[in-house]
Amino acid sequence: MAVPEIVIPALVDPVSPLAFGAKCDGVTDDSAAFQAAVDTSDVKVPAGTCVINATVEITVSNRHLECSPGTTLTQTGKGGGRIFNIFSRTGDVLTGNSIVNCNFVGTNTAAPQYFDDDARHYNIPVQTQDRVSKFMLIGNTFSRFFGQSMFQTYGRVDGGSGDVVAYNVFKSCGYYGPVFVAHTNGYIGHNILVDCALGVENDNATQLSGGNLIEYNTISAIHGYGAPDMRSAAMLTGGVAGGADYSTNVVRYNSVRGTSDPGGVHGAGRPSHIYQRAPQGAAQYWHNNCTAGCVVID
Repeated sequence: MAVPEIVIPALVDPVSPLAFGAKCDGVTDDSAAFQAAVDTSDVKVPAGTCVINATVEITVSNRHLECSPGTTLTQTGKGGGRIFNIFSRTGDVLTGNSIVNCNFVGTNTAAPQYFDDDARHYNIPVQTQDRVSKFMLIGNTFSRFFGQSMFQTYGRVDGGSGDVVAYNVFKSCGYYGPVFVAHTNGYIGHNILVDCALGVENDNATQLSGGNLIEYNTISAIHGYGAPDMRSAAMLTGGVAGGADYSTNVVRYNSVRGTSDPGGVHGAGRPSHIYQRAPQGAAQYWHNNCTAGCVVID
């Protein structure tokens, strides 16, 4: 993938969730109001703390959601499920959706925990499902979600193409911050991650991958991410799992550093990694910086 021109989409006839009954008072569940808003038009979320405990489904193309300064989108309770799921009810291709400038806050701890055997495994704030392409996730902050990722693409075979994930902050991850699953020609660049993994991970060799570009991300470990996977405190990879061929993915000019401290769930001294090894075809790794306890696995 060539480096994309990153332009935040202009909102078209935006509506406010407040017009559909949202309170954004940090107490009231505003899920139904957000669903009604995204079903109607583009959405501009006003400042406030909006609770979204039920998944909001975006099922049309070219739907844009943008938060005002001072907006927080959060969940209450034990933490489970998604905040936004973008997919087509008919199996058609969706394209051109975006989420911009939102602050997502979950219910995990600052030293993140991870649960592989209950609903918290799927506590993923934003997911695109099946053939969703050219989705933009720009300028958001994500912190303290339990799930296997904070943003992910997914498809049994085809998880779309051409997504742009840029200028976001991801902190205190159950496992990944952003991850491409079954996605091609996507871009992950200029993000800051603390106690998270970043990269590409397919479940099996039938899922698509290739042409993804990962560049200029800064990844560091303080406590370490919650999952035991890869024995890492923080991680960068262009693809390792599932026996997939990742050889046309490019990972360049990223920085990875640090080890876990005693406050992490896996204790002190767990290294961060740039994980390059992939038996069926490793990604291309150029000029990445691995320091202060980071280890390259190749």
